[in-house]
Amino acid sequence: MKRKEPIYFCNGRFLPAGRATLSVNDLGVIRGFGLFESLRTYNGKPFLLEAHLDRMFHAAKEVGLKPPLGRKRIGSVIARLIRRNNFGEALIRMVLTGGVAGSLVPQGKPTFIILADPFHSFPSWQYEKGIRLMTAPFSRLRPSMKSTIYFSAVVETVRAVKRGFHEAVYVDGRGAILEGTTYSVFAVMPGPKLVTAREGVLPGVTAELVISLAKKMRIPVIHSPISRAMLKRAREVFITSSNRELIPVSHVDRLRIGKPGPVTRQLQEAYQRETRNCS
Repeated sequence: MKRKEPIYFCNGRFLPAGRATLSVNDLGVIRGFGLFESLRTYNGKPFLLEAHLDRMFHAAKEVGLKPPLGRKRIGSVIARLIRRNNFGEALIRMVLTGGVAGSLVPQGKPTFIILADPFHSFPSWQYEKGIRLMTAPFSRLRPSMKSTIYFSAVVETVRAVKRGFHEAVYVDGRGAILEGTTYSVFAVMPGPKLVTAREGVLPGVTAELVISLAKKMRIPVIHSPISRAMLKRAREVFITSSNRELIPVSHVDRLRIGKPGPVTRQLQEAYQRETRNCS
């Protein structure tokens, strides 16, 4: 039986995925001038949608892009996509680009797309045993925005997988961990206390919720790149993102961190309690 195509929202129209297309002259295609957000549903409802819209609208204002739909209308479109696709749980991605233009300067209406696809969980063993990260140098040009330029992310992830790792993680000039290709990184130091970078990285929506949960648990949070010296002393390391929640890290390069620990487990449980309240 042929699988039904997902329904997407593309420039004002609800279309089967195969018909939701962009012009080859779209600035998002030929110049990489675009923004996006990615989130998932729980109980058929988008989780932390307002926070994702905050980040997208802030970035759009910063680069001079005006989303063609307001926040309330976007919420309505997403709700309709969830109903029409009826996946159970969905991965929602919003993409905003400069639209069709013959030069570097946007000349017309921005392109706006909302994609809804079935949500596929990460393998359970990753949550149980942890994953291996390979470090890679990187410096984000515009840290406050989630742009569509993921060239380095693709290249470094391919390199990491070929070398037996699961993900690539970015480090600064001194080798300190900043963030992952599509995720935030936390180290659990003795105390316990959490360390995670804030300057020069994308402000993670999931990371902010985790920080809030940690503070409720009276775990101090220090905003700093995670140096190699810190890594050697870390009791636990974990990563966060909308589609991953919290996944523990067993190794960074050749350094063994160890098995998932109690703080990671407590935060995983607290995060899942938040998702159960999604409505």
